Amino acid sequence: MVARASGGDQGLARALAFERESIALIADRMSAIPEGWVARTPSLPAVWDLNHVGLTEPVALAELEPLLERELSDLPYRHLVVQHEPTGERLERELLARGWKYERNVVMVLRREPDRGLDASAVIEADEAGGLELMRQWTGESKELREDPAAHRQVLETSRRIWERRGAQRLGVLGRDGALAGITVLFSDGEVAQVEDVYVVPGERGRGFGRALVTRATVMAVQAGHELVFIVGDDRGWPKQLYAEIGFEPVTRTWDFHLGPGGWSD
Repeated sequence: MVARASGGDQGLARALAFERESIALIADRMSAIPEGWVARTPSLPAVWDLNHVGLTEPVALAELEPLLERELSDLPYRHLVVQHEPTGERLERELLARGWKYERNVVMVLRREPDRGLDASAVIEADEAGGLELMRQWTGESKELREDPAAHRQVLETSRRIWERRGAQRLGVLGRDGALAGITVLFSDGEVAQVEDVYVVPGERGRGFGRALVTRATVMAVQAGHELVFIVGDDRGWPKQLYAEIGFEPVTRTWDFHLGPGGWSD
């Protein structure tokens, strides 16, 4: 039987709360503000995801600048996470015009039984060292991180922390050369599960490894009796189509906005 995907609003709220809890588990400090939250991690200052303002309530553009300056003034960048869809849609237009970059994500909740007939025999348990090496390759596809080894190390430390503190189950597949070629992880708090960190190395793509990894992780979450299973993908990328075929349906979009270094752009 498929995991009990809570009703629309409730399932959405639990998925977003799970993501916020994951940040709180690894940030040095996370505090509530009327507009949402602030995450700060001086021990990993180059990791945007751990040094940001998060919004769960509507905020006007005129209110946003002083909010960001108050909370992030010591940083060479500004990072904003938006979990309020109408605000995200509006800020996408307004901040893009001011020179900000953004990623739009889609939160998808499992609504249908995953295909247990899919051959997932290639999926194995992956150890931490092998998993982190793939994360190093994946994040190294970013030009900025390739050129900043210290920041790259901090990003990998972030993965290590969240895997440890969420008790991640790491799944992998081996490539033609016998080395680990793909990975995904399954996070859980006992009731809610998230499939995350889906990556296949470029030379092994097109062989169905991504589908096998996500399907296997989803089946494991269902078999463990989770009430809610969700995954987050790039709203502008193709993987969300794969997730839909596996049984996930979109419930909302979230945004990551970034500007920097240099502060607010007039």
